[in-house]
Amino acid sequence: MAKILSDAHPDTTSFGRFADFENYYPLREKADEFVRERFIQLGGNPKLSHPYSFTLLECDYLKNWFNSSDKITIDLDGIPDNQISFTLGDSCALLMHGNEPTVLTKKLLLERIEAFDGSVDVFLKQSLGKYPYVEVQLWDRITG
Repeated sequence: MAKILSDAHPDTTSFGRFADFENYYPLREKADEFVRERFIQLGGNPKLSHPYSFTLLECDYLKNWFNSSDKITIDLDGIPDNQISFTLGDSCALLMHGNEPTVLTKKLLLERIEAFDGSVDVFLKQSLGKYPYVEVQLWDRITG
């Protein structure tokens, strides 16, 4: 599907990452496998082999990249702790550059935020460094 979208929209940046599909997709699979295994080690119980990925909060970098301000808001309270993980930065991009993503459970993420007096903004500023967002991995098909 990613290759079809990339081929159908050659003039947009939003699918540019997938234009080199033969190299991107195996790396995406490797990143998903890495994050999944780490999540399991941390007590996660993923139901999917490949997660639904999105960002924690809005990300101006991605809004500009995709030339869109569309968003979906999901309440994390409604997602079981053992079905959601987080990485500081894009897991695929990190692995592509030879860095292992830091994988967090919901509990670990909330503990880190609390260490910054509960300020999400301060946590993000201090923790992300050069990375523009926290990637979220949802490991189940949540309905509701």
